[in-house]
Amino acid sequence: MNALPPPLDPAALGLVRPDAAGLGALAAVVGPDGVRTDEAARAAFGRDETEDLCFLPDAVVVPASTEEVARLLALANARRWPVVPRGAGTGLSGGALPVAGGIVLSLARLDRIRELDLENLTVTAEAGVVLADLQARVAEHGLRYPPDPASRDSCQLGGTLAENSAGPRTCRYGATRHWVLGLEAVLADGTRLVTGGKNRKDVAGYDLTGLLVGSEGTLAVLTAATLRLVAAPRTSLTLILPFPTLDGAAAAVAALFRAGHQPTACELVEERALAAVGRLLPLPGTLVGRAAMLLVELEGDDDETLLGEAAALEELVRDLGGDEALAASDPAEQRRLWAIRSKVGEAVKGGSIYKEADTVVPRSALAELVRAARAAAERHGLQAVCYGHAGDGNLHVNLLKGDLPAALWRERRDAAEAELFRAVIGLGGSITGEHGVGWTQRRYLPLRHPAAAIGLQRELKRAFDPRGILNPGKIFPGDAETAPGEPC
Repeated sequence: MNALPPPLDPAALGLVRPDAAGLGALAAVVGPDGVRTDEAARAAFGRDETEDLCFLPDAVVVPASTEEVARLLALANARRWPVVPRGAGTGLSGGALPVAGGIVLSLARLDRIRELDLENLTVTAEAGVVLADLQARVAEHGLRYPPDPASRDSCQLGGTLAENSAGPRTCRYGATRHWVLGLEAVLADGTRLVTGGKNRKDVAGYDLTGLLVGSEGTLAVLTAATLRLVAAPRTSLTLILPFPTLDGAAAAVAALFRAGHQPTACELVEERALAAVGRLLPLPGTLVGRAAMLLVELEGDDDETLLGEAAALEELVRDLGGDEALAASDPAEQRRLWAIRSKVGEAVKGGSIYKEADTVVPRSALAELVRAARAAAERHGLQAVCYGHAGDGNLHVNLLKGDLPAALWRERRDAAEAELFRAVIGLGGSITGEHGVGWTQRRYLPLRHPAAAIGLQRELKRAFDPRGILNPGKIFPGDAETAPGEPC
């Protein structure tokens, strides 16, 4: 077993790493096949989708039921072992990385859809269900579970709950928290907790459901959820709206909402991101040389209404200096237009080592955000590329390494990122819109919240998890780091 130290010293946190006897006790809970200590498993579960990070756990434990999760946590709490809950490992802030060693608790075997209630329009599913599978199941009945992170084909429901995940549809439907009616969770000491239910209203006491959604695995292990569903729209229309100026595109975002439009998605891709995706797939001629584009998705129950709304949008865009729109209602053509947006991340990140910042500002500050990102990057000899969910003011800013030496890249990256987040806060924004604080953003939490607010959140953490075993080192700044990570 790799003996390198974890980046956080467990002893400094009042925790210990499990020894061989402890691993045997874990196997007694979940069976010998439910505990993995081989190098391949430790390496695989020591990573997520966060760039350049890998921290090895002592063991990967895969329980098969909520009862096994409860017994595992009771054991870990009694022995002060770090426990890191994990879904599919698609996170982008290091939230599922075992930065103090210990146990990675995979929820992959909790993969049942327990109930689809067509009268109350709810579905109850376990944490290990793949989001796309859940959405396909409810779609068979003409229903939709709207949250749609980019990782929906592989991410697990529990991870989306822990991160309060969002995606392009959030500008119409809201993020994950908006769709959660109730939770099944296990506290750090093994206590099973059920919050909420199928009621659409419930103000009896504090909103524990809302608190646990988005808590990043630091307060409890989420094992199942009851979710709201809606009828799926019958038809949709996709628009690409090119703009010769960034300010025109940003103004159009605010204007279309002010005019009463409710798009399902409103995505922005600025010129550097367009250039990158243009190297990956052919772009329509109307996008060549443009400063920005918006992708707008409209949905409804009849084509005539959508065509009328699209015509009104095109007129609004022309009034703001936009160019001729592209529109598609045929599913294959819609997928072609959506590929321009969905391939941006692959195109940008495929050309360089990068650092992604998950910035969010009021919609009125979108253009200022892009300019601030470019300025912060350029002051440190880097390039910034921006794209994302304009309807929410949530843009992903990618700082690119280019051909810089590794040490210089790290220094300039950190300086540019800090400057960027200070600018974001100055625009009334936040350090993360959907990726979570996790490990990588925790140093910036004091930019977003005053000391009193952070202190209150720490008290909440202690109330739920007095010994601090759940996902240590996440969200809060200030824990002593002893190493940058382990090679995997």
